[in-house]
Amino acid sequence: MSIKVRFAPSPTGLLHVGNVRIATLNYLFAKHFGGSFVLRIDDTDRERSTLESENQIIDDLKWLGLHWNEFYKQSNRMDQYNSAMEYLKSIGRVYPCYETKDELSLKKRIQSSKGIPPVYDRASLRLTESEIAKLEAKGVQKYWRFKLNDQSVVEWSDLVHGTISIPLNSISDPILIKPDGSYVYTFASVVDDINIGITHIIRGDDHITNTAAQIDIFRAISEKNPEFAHVPLLSAFDGQEVSKRTSSSLSMVNLRSMGIEPQAILNLLATLGTSSNANYNDTLDDLISKFSFKKMSLSSPKFNVDDVKQLSKKIVANKSFKDVESYIKPLDIGDKSELFWNTIKGNITTVNDISFWAEVFFNPLKVCCEEKDYVRQMLDILTVDISYDEWLQQLKTTTGRKGKDLFHPIRVALTGRDKGPELKKIFELLGYQAIKARLENNLR
Repeated sequence: MSIKVRFAPSPTGLLHVGNVRIATLNYLFAKHFGGSFVLRIDDTDRERSTLESENQIIDDLKWLGLHWNEFYKQSNRMDQYNSAMEYLKSIGRVYPCYETKDELSLKKRIQSSKGIPPVYDRASLRLTESEIAKLEAKGVQKYWRFKLNDQSVVEWSDLVHGTISIPLNSISDPILIKPDGSYVYTFASVVDDINIGITHIIRGDDHITNTAAQIDIFRAISEKNPEFAHVPLLSAFDGQEVSKRTSSSLSMVNLRSMGIEPQAILNLLATLGTSSNANYNDTLDDLISKFSFKKMSLSSPKFNVDDVKQLSKKIVANKSFKDVESYIKPLDIGDKSELFWNTIKGNITTVNDISFWAEVFFNPLKVCCEEKDYVRQMLDILTVDISYDEWLQQLKTTTGRKGKDLFHPIRVALTGRDKGPELKKIFELLGYQAIKARLENNLR
């Protein structure tokens, strides 16, 4: 069997790390077994779906390197949903309902007050033709439910949780068509998964109850269903729900604008909640070869932005000049470009920091070292052909300084910063003329 999985985001907002973790796990699983990764845009929600969100999802996935083998949009597949719905009607597995939202809410409150599980009571199935005619004459909009096989217990072997059993009489008949005539995800997704040939569904464990109902729908339409893997939901390090923070630093748009490396995101998300550690130098191929659900814990993993920043920093520090040349070339610093990169790369978190250090080293800088006498000594000892080591040794001998008292004023005088790249590298990057000018500037 050739494995085929799908990532099916709704284009109603930004992709966040929770969505991308599901996409990553699907991708790694499929590629580990030589299978296919499908991107399906679940845009059945007419009111909330936008083309802008769809385009951003596609752009984010390309940026991450999660390329798909097949692409679908649910809004283009209505004929298939209509056909499947007509089949379910013909075999008596769907039925129209007429309760309003308020009526359904009242039923649930009454059931809860009596200690009864809030399962839909199938009252609409008991309506007479006359009662239905009166409701429709009043303009009451009907919606459609799938009639679960409530005498059955759905059981499956989950790739993460092991054996899961759910009695179908413990859940309500799922709504398949809303009063406005639009299809619900529960139904459209099943039809797509059957017709596209999805073999495995990997998603959050908040869908476990939905899965029981969907398996019954799968079996009603095709007599078989895909395999499932329900992974623990991701939570933020500060305890907030990831899904509630799509406009925060946890969205791909914001992580990207911060300059976070896409591989840092993938490496962290692929290993969170598993027995593996995230390594900065793992490639996508490495992640694919190492993937296994057997390594996954059942507890909810926590995503910490600081962790992905640290991974990103290590990835950036190990980039070659060729890897970042496109960022440095517009700075117009000529033959010092590669030396500049080798000087700063250990002191930046993201490639966004490149322009900051270019400003420090190649633009006029208002530096201010208050130790004027020491700066004069630096300038007196400086010569055109002196090396950094020679210059530093003479400063030690002449001033008697050592440690922080020796080094810190030099750094401030040359960069205006308290921290930064190694001083020897700065000395070589700036060269005699720039160092002389900066030291003189501190004496004005």
